[in-house]
Amino acid sequence: MRRSAGPVLAALLLPVLLAIAGGPSPPLPPLNAKVEAFTRSHLGRPVGDGICVTLAVEALRDAGARGPSFDEPNGDYTWGDPVASIKDALPGDILQFRDAVFQGKRSLGRGRWTTWHDEYAHHTAVVAKVSADGKLVTIHHQNVARDGQAEDTKGNVQEWVLRMDSLQKGGWVRAYRPVPPDR
Repeated sequence: MRRSAGPVLAALLLPVLLAIAGGPSPPLPPLNAKVEAFTRSHLGRPVGDGICVTLAVEALRDAGARGPSFDEPNGDYTWGDPVASIKDALPGDILQFRDAVFQGKRSLGRGRWTTWHDEYAHHTAVVAKVSADGKLVTIHHQNVARDGQAEDTKGNVQEWVLRMDSLQKGGWVRAYRPVPPDR
């Protein structure tokens, strides 16, 4: 009698297929959920003085999380516990940029192309979403403008998507997980 491997194979492949398909995500840590909800609720309008760092400071304050450390000798900020990789970032994590340049070109088909070039010498943003492979990170930030954007809107909280695989050498982006105020 010959047995079918179907049920066994299905049982082995199901977790892999769910992971690839982006199965149900675990719930966000409570502080992350509050930080992301704060930034999302302010899309299209400025928070405080409209400077990038103010968005993160106020989102952490509103969430009841510990604020940033501004005493790094090189002027970079720390926002909580470091996250090992951008691929491990969660909505509500804080991103700190230094000399980060995102640049690339991608085919849209039929001879059409899209190009991008975004520079962040020293910038702060909040993660809104990370793709399953970690290559696309949706952020909320303010004090930024792209070509053709009205200057008076740059202080508003905006949602942009970064292609992390287009980060040029020499710059970096670090992610930090919000922590309780007593840590």
